[in-house]
Amino acid sequence: MLAGAKLIEVDQNKKEDQVLFNGAQKLLAIIICLCEAFAYVTSGMYGDVEQIGAGNSILIILQLTFAGYIIIMLDEMLSKGYGLGSGISLFIATNICETILWKAFSPMTTRTEYGLEYEGAVVALFHSLVTRSDKIGALQ
Repeated sequence: MLAGAKLIEVDQNKKEDQVLFNGAQKLLAIIICLCEAFAYVTSGMYGDVEQIGAGNSILIILQLTFAGYIIIMLDEMLSKGYGLGSGISLFIATNICETILWKAFSPMTTRTEYGLEYEGAVVALFHSLVTRSDKIGALQ
């Protein structure tokens, strides 16, 4: 953003400037990952910090930061031509596919006013067909 706003001068024709600029981008991305991980943990996303403890909180922050670092490295590999298309768009598409599959086949249950219901649509469909056929069989 600083280079785009012309607040810092980056000559993309010089190899040294390109290397420094790319290194600064990666460092800033890792710092942002660390700050986001800290914000997630302190906001209670993974439970109250007092309940999970300081050690576990630090481990969660390190794990989230490391996962962000892996994503940055994978994006760089895909951008250099070791894959199909843009790295970030590929990760977005993967996340969407994962969400669709999870919403379709999730075995997790939730308790509602109608009783126990499955989160996954396909699992819930088969469960309702089986339980309905059991009720119909019991009525006959």
